[in-house]
Amino acid sequence: MPFAPCMSVADTAASIAFYKKLGFDVDSSTSRPGDDIHMLLYQGEFCAMLYRNDDLKQWLPVLADQPIGFAGMLYLAVDDLDGFYQHASQHATVVKEMTTDHNNQREFYIQDPDGYVIGFNDKAALQASGLGQYA
Repeated sequence: MPFAPCMSVADTAASIAFYKKLGFDVDSSTSRPGDDIHMLLYQGEFCAMLYRNDDLKQWLPVLADQPIGFAGMLYLAVDDLDGFYQHASQHATVVKEMTTDHNNQREFYIQDPDGYVIGFNDKAALQASGLGQYA
């Protein structure tokens, strides 16, 4: 089973609205008072969980002193990178414009309302590359 990221967020409603503008779906069927957690999906595939920060810190007290966000980034491969860039750049802060990395993968990065950095790359190109075994 791959890692299942759980992103601590200040306001789940704001985060849900942000991700929906980008074309994500959210399954909130597991959310309840005191356990405000939502499943984030892209094109029907699970990507991550959005968890209200206060509830997460109750669930895992070891995180009580940790700030929202982290030093790192999340990646998502999309079918139409250029089209997704045009759409996402209207709804999110682009923190690194479209570039090509050392693996010849085109990608760009946005930042969500809680400071998480998300990189997007071309799904077909990723799958056809040497990195395809990980896609």
